[in-house]
This record gives sequence, structure tokens and C-alpha cells, in this order.
Amino acid sequence: MDASDVFAQVEPFTGIMENYPEPSPIMTDAITTREASEVQAAVIIAKKFPRNQMKALDRILVACQRPLLAESSLYSYARGGTEITGPSIRLAEALAQNWGNIAFGIRELEQRLGESTVESFAWDLETNTRQTKTFQVKHIRRTKAKGNYALDDPRDIYEMVANQGARRLRACILGVIPGDVVEAAVNQCESTLKAKADISPEAVKKM
Repeated sequence: MDASDVFAQVEPFTGIMENYPEPSPIMTDAITTREASEVQAAVIIAKKFPRNQMKALDRILVACQRPLLAESSLYSYARGGTEITGPSIRLAEALAQNWGNIAFGIRELEQRLGESTVESFAWDLETNTRQTKTFQVKHIRRTKAKGNYALDDPRDIYEMVANQGARRLRACILGVIPGDVVEAAVNQCESTLKAKADISPEAVKKM
């Protein structure tokens, strides 16, 4: 177990708050005290059991040899006639999990007047390097066919918040993990995809 396991109990990735009644001041103080204690414990564990960077990199490269992860490791879209690519949220999550001692997640801080205030974060508990992004998500879906319309179903709101939060979460995670580690992971995913293509039934028939 590393510090990430402790912190995950405090701020899970799916920690989007529902519309529950406001807690009493006493309950709020108790929750704040408990979370502060758990964060402190996570930092202590991270310092006591620091990551072995070479082993962590090996774990990342082994994970990137899995075809399913490699297939979802990069995003791609066209802008101004140019194709933009980069590490996906799935690859970023795998990096954080295998690099170790990294707390990351999405929190809905507030929901009012048809919009949510959301925070995405990633925190290296060893180096105290932290990336956070706070942003607003309006409960409006924009479509070409139906135009814009307000969302009132809690599930639709949840999915929109989680989707937009994931984009910022990816940036936060990539901001606390060394760039050369990210690059090595991307290269390994590309090698995995090429190897899979070379042994596919279609490729075998062409041989």
C-alpha cells in the first residue's frame, strides 16, 4: 500500500457530490478534521515509502504493453487542418497509478443556479508538487440538431461534470509526472499498437 491508497478514501475520482441537505456545523467540523488527518497520514506514508523511480517506470512500461490500454492511450482531433494528438485520460490515470504516491481526482465544490463549480487536482505526495484547476460547468448541452437545452436530470449533470473534469484531470496528472516518463509511456504504447498490427489475422494473411 502506498499513500495514494489512503488519500483515495478521502477524494475518490468519482467524488461528485449529490444534492444532499447541508450538514450541520458540527458534522462539517468533524469531516474536515477527519480529512485533514487522512491527508496527513498519506503524506507520512509517502515519505516513509518513497517510490523507486526505476521500478515505477518499469511498471508503467509493462502496463503500456497491454493492447487495450495502448488502444486508448492517445486522443486525436483535427484543428485548422492539423491533427492534434496527446496522452489520453486513460493513459494519465495509468501513469499516476503506477508512478505511485500520487493523489488525483475530481471534486464538485458547489452546484447552484444551473452550474457546477468543479476542481480537478493531482498531488505528488512525495515532492509536494500539486496541480489544480477550478472551473465552471454550465448545465447546458449544446447540439447541432436540437440546439442548446438545459439539463435537469442528475445523471446527465453528473456525466457532463465528470467528462469536463476528466480533461482538466489529465492536464493535472501530466503536470506532476516527469515529461520523460510520459514520453516513454507514449512510445511504448505506440510500439504495442505496431506489434499488435503486425500479428493480426489480416497481416498474417498478407505474409
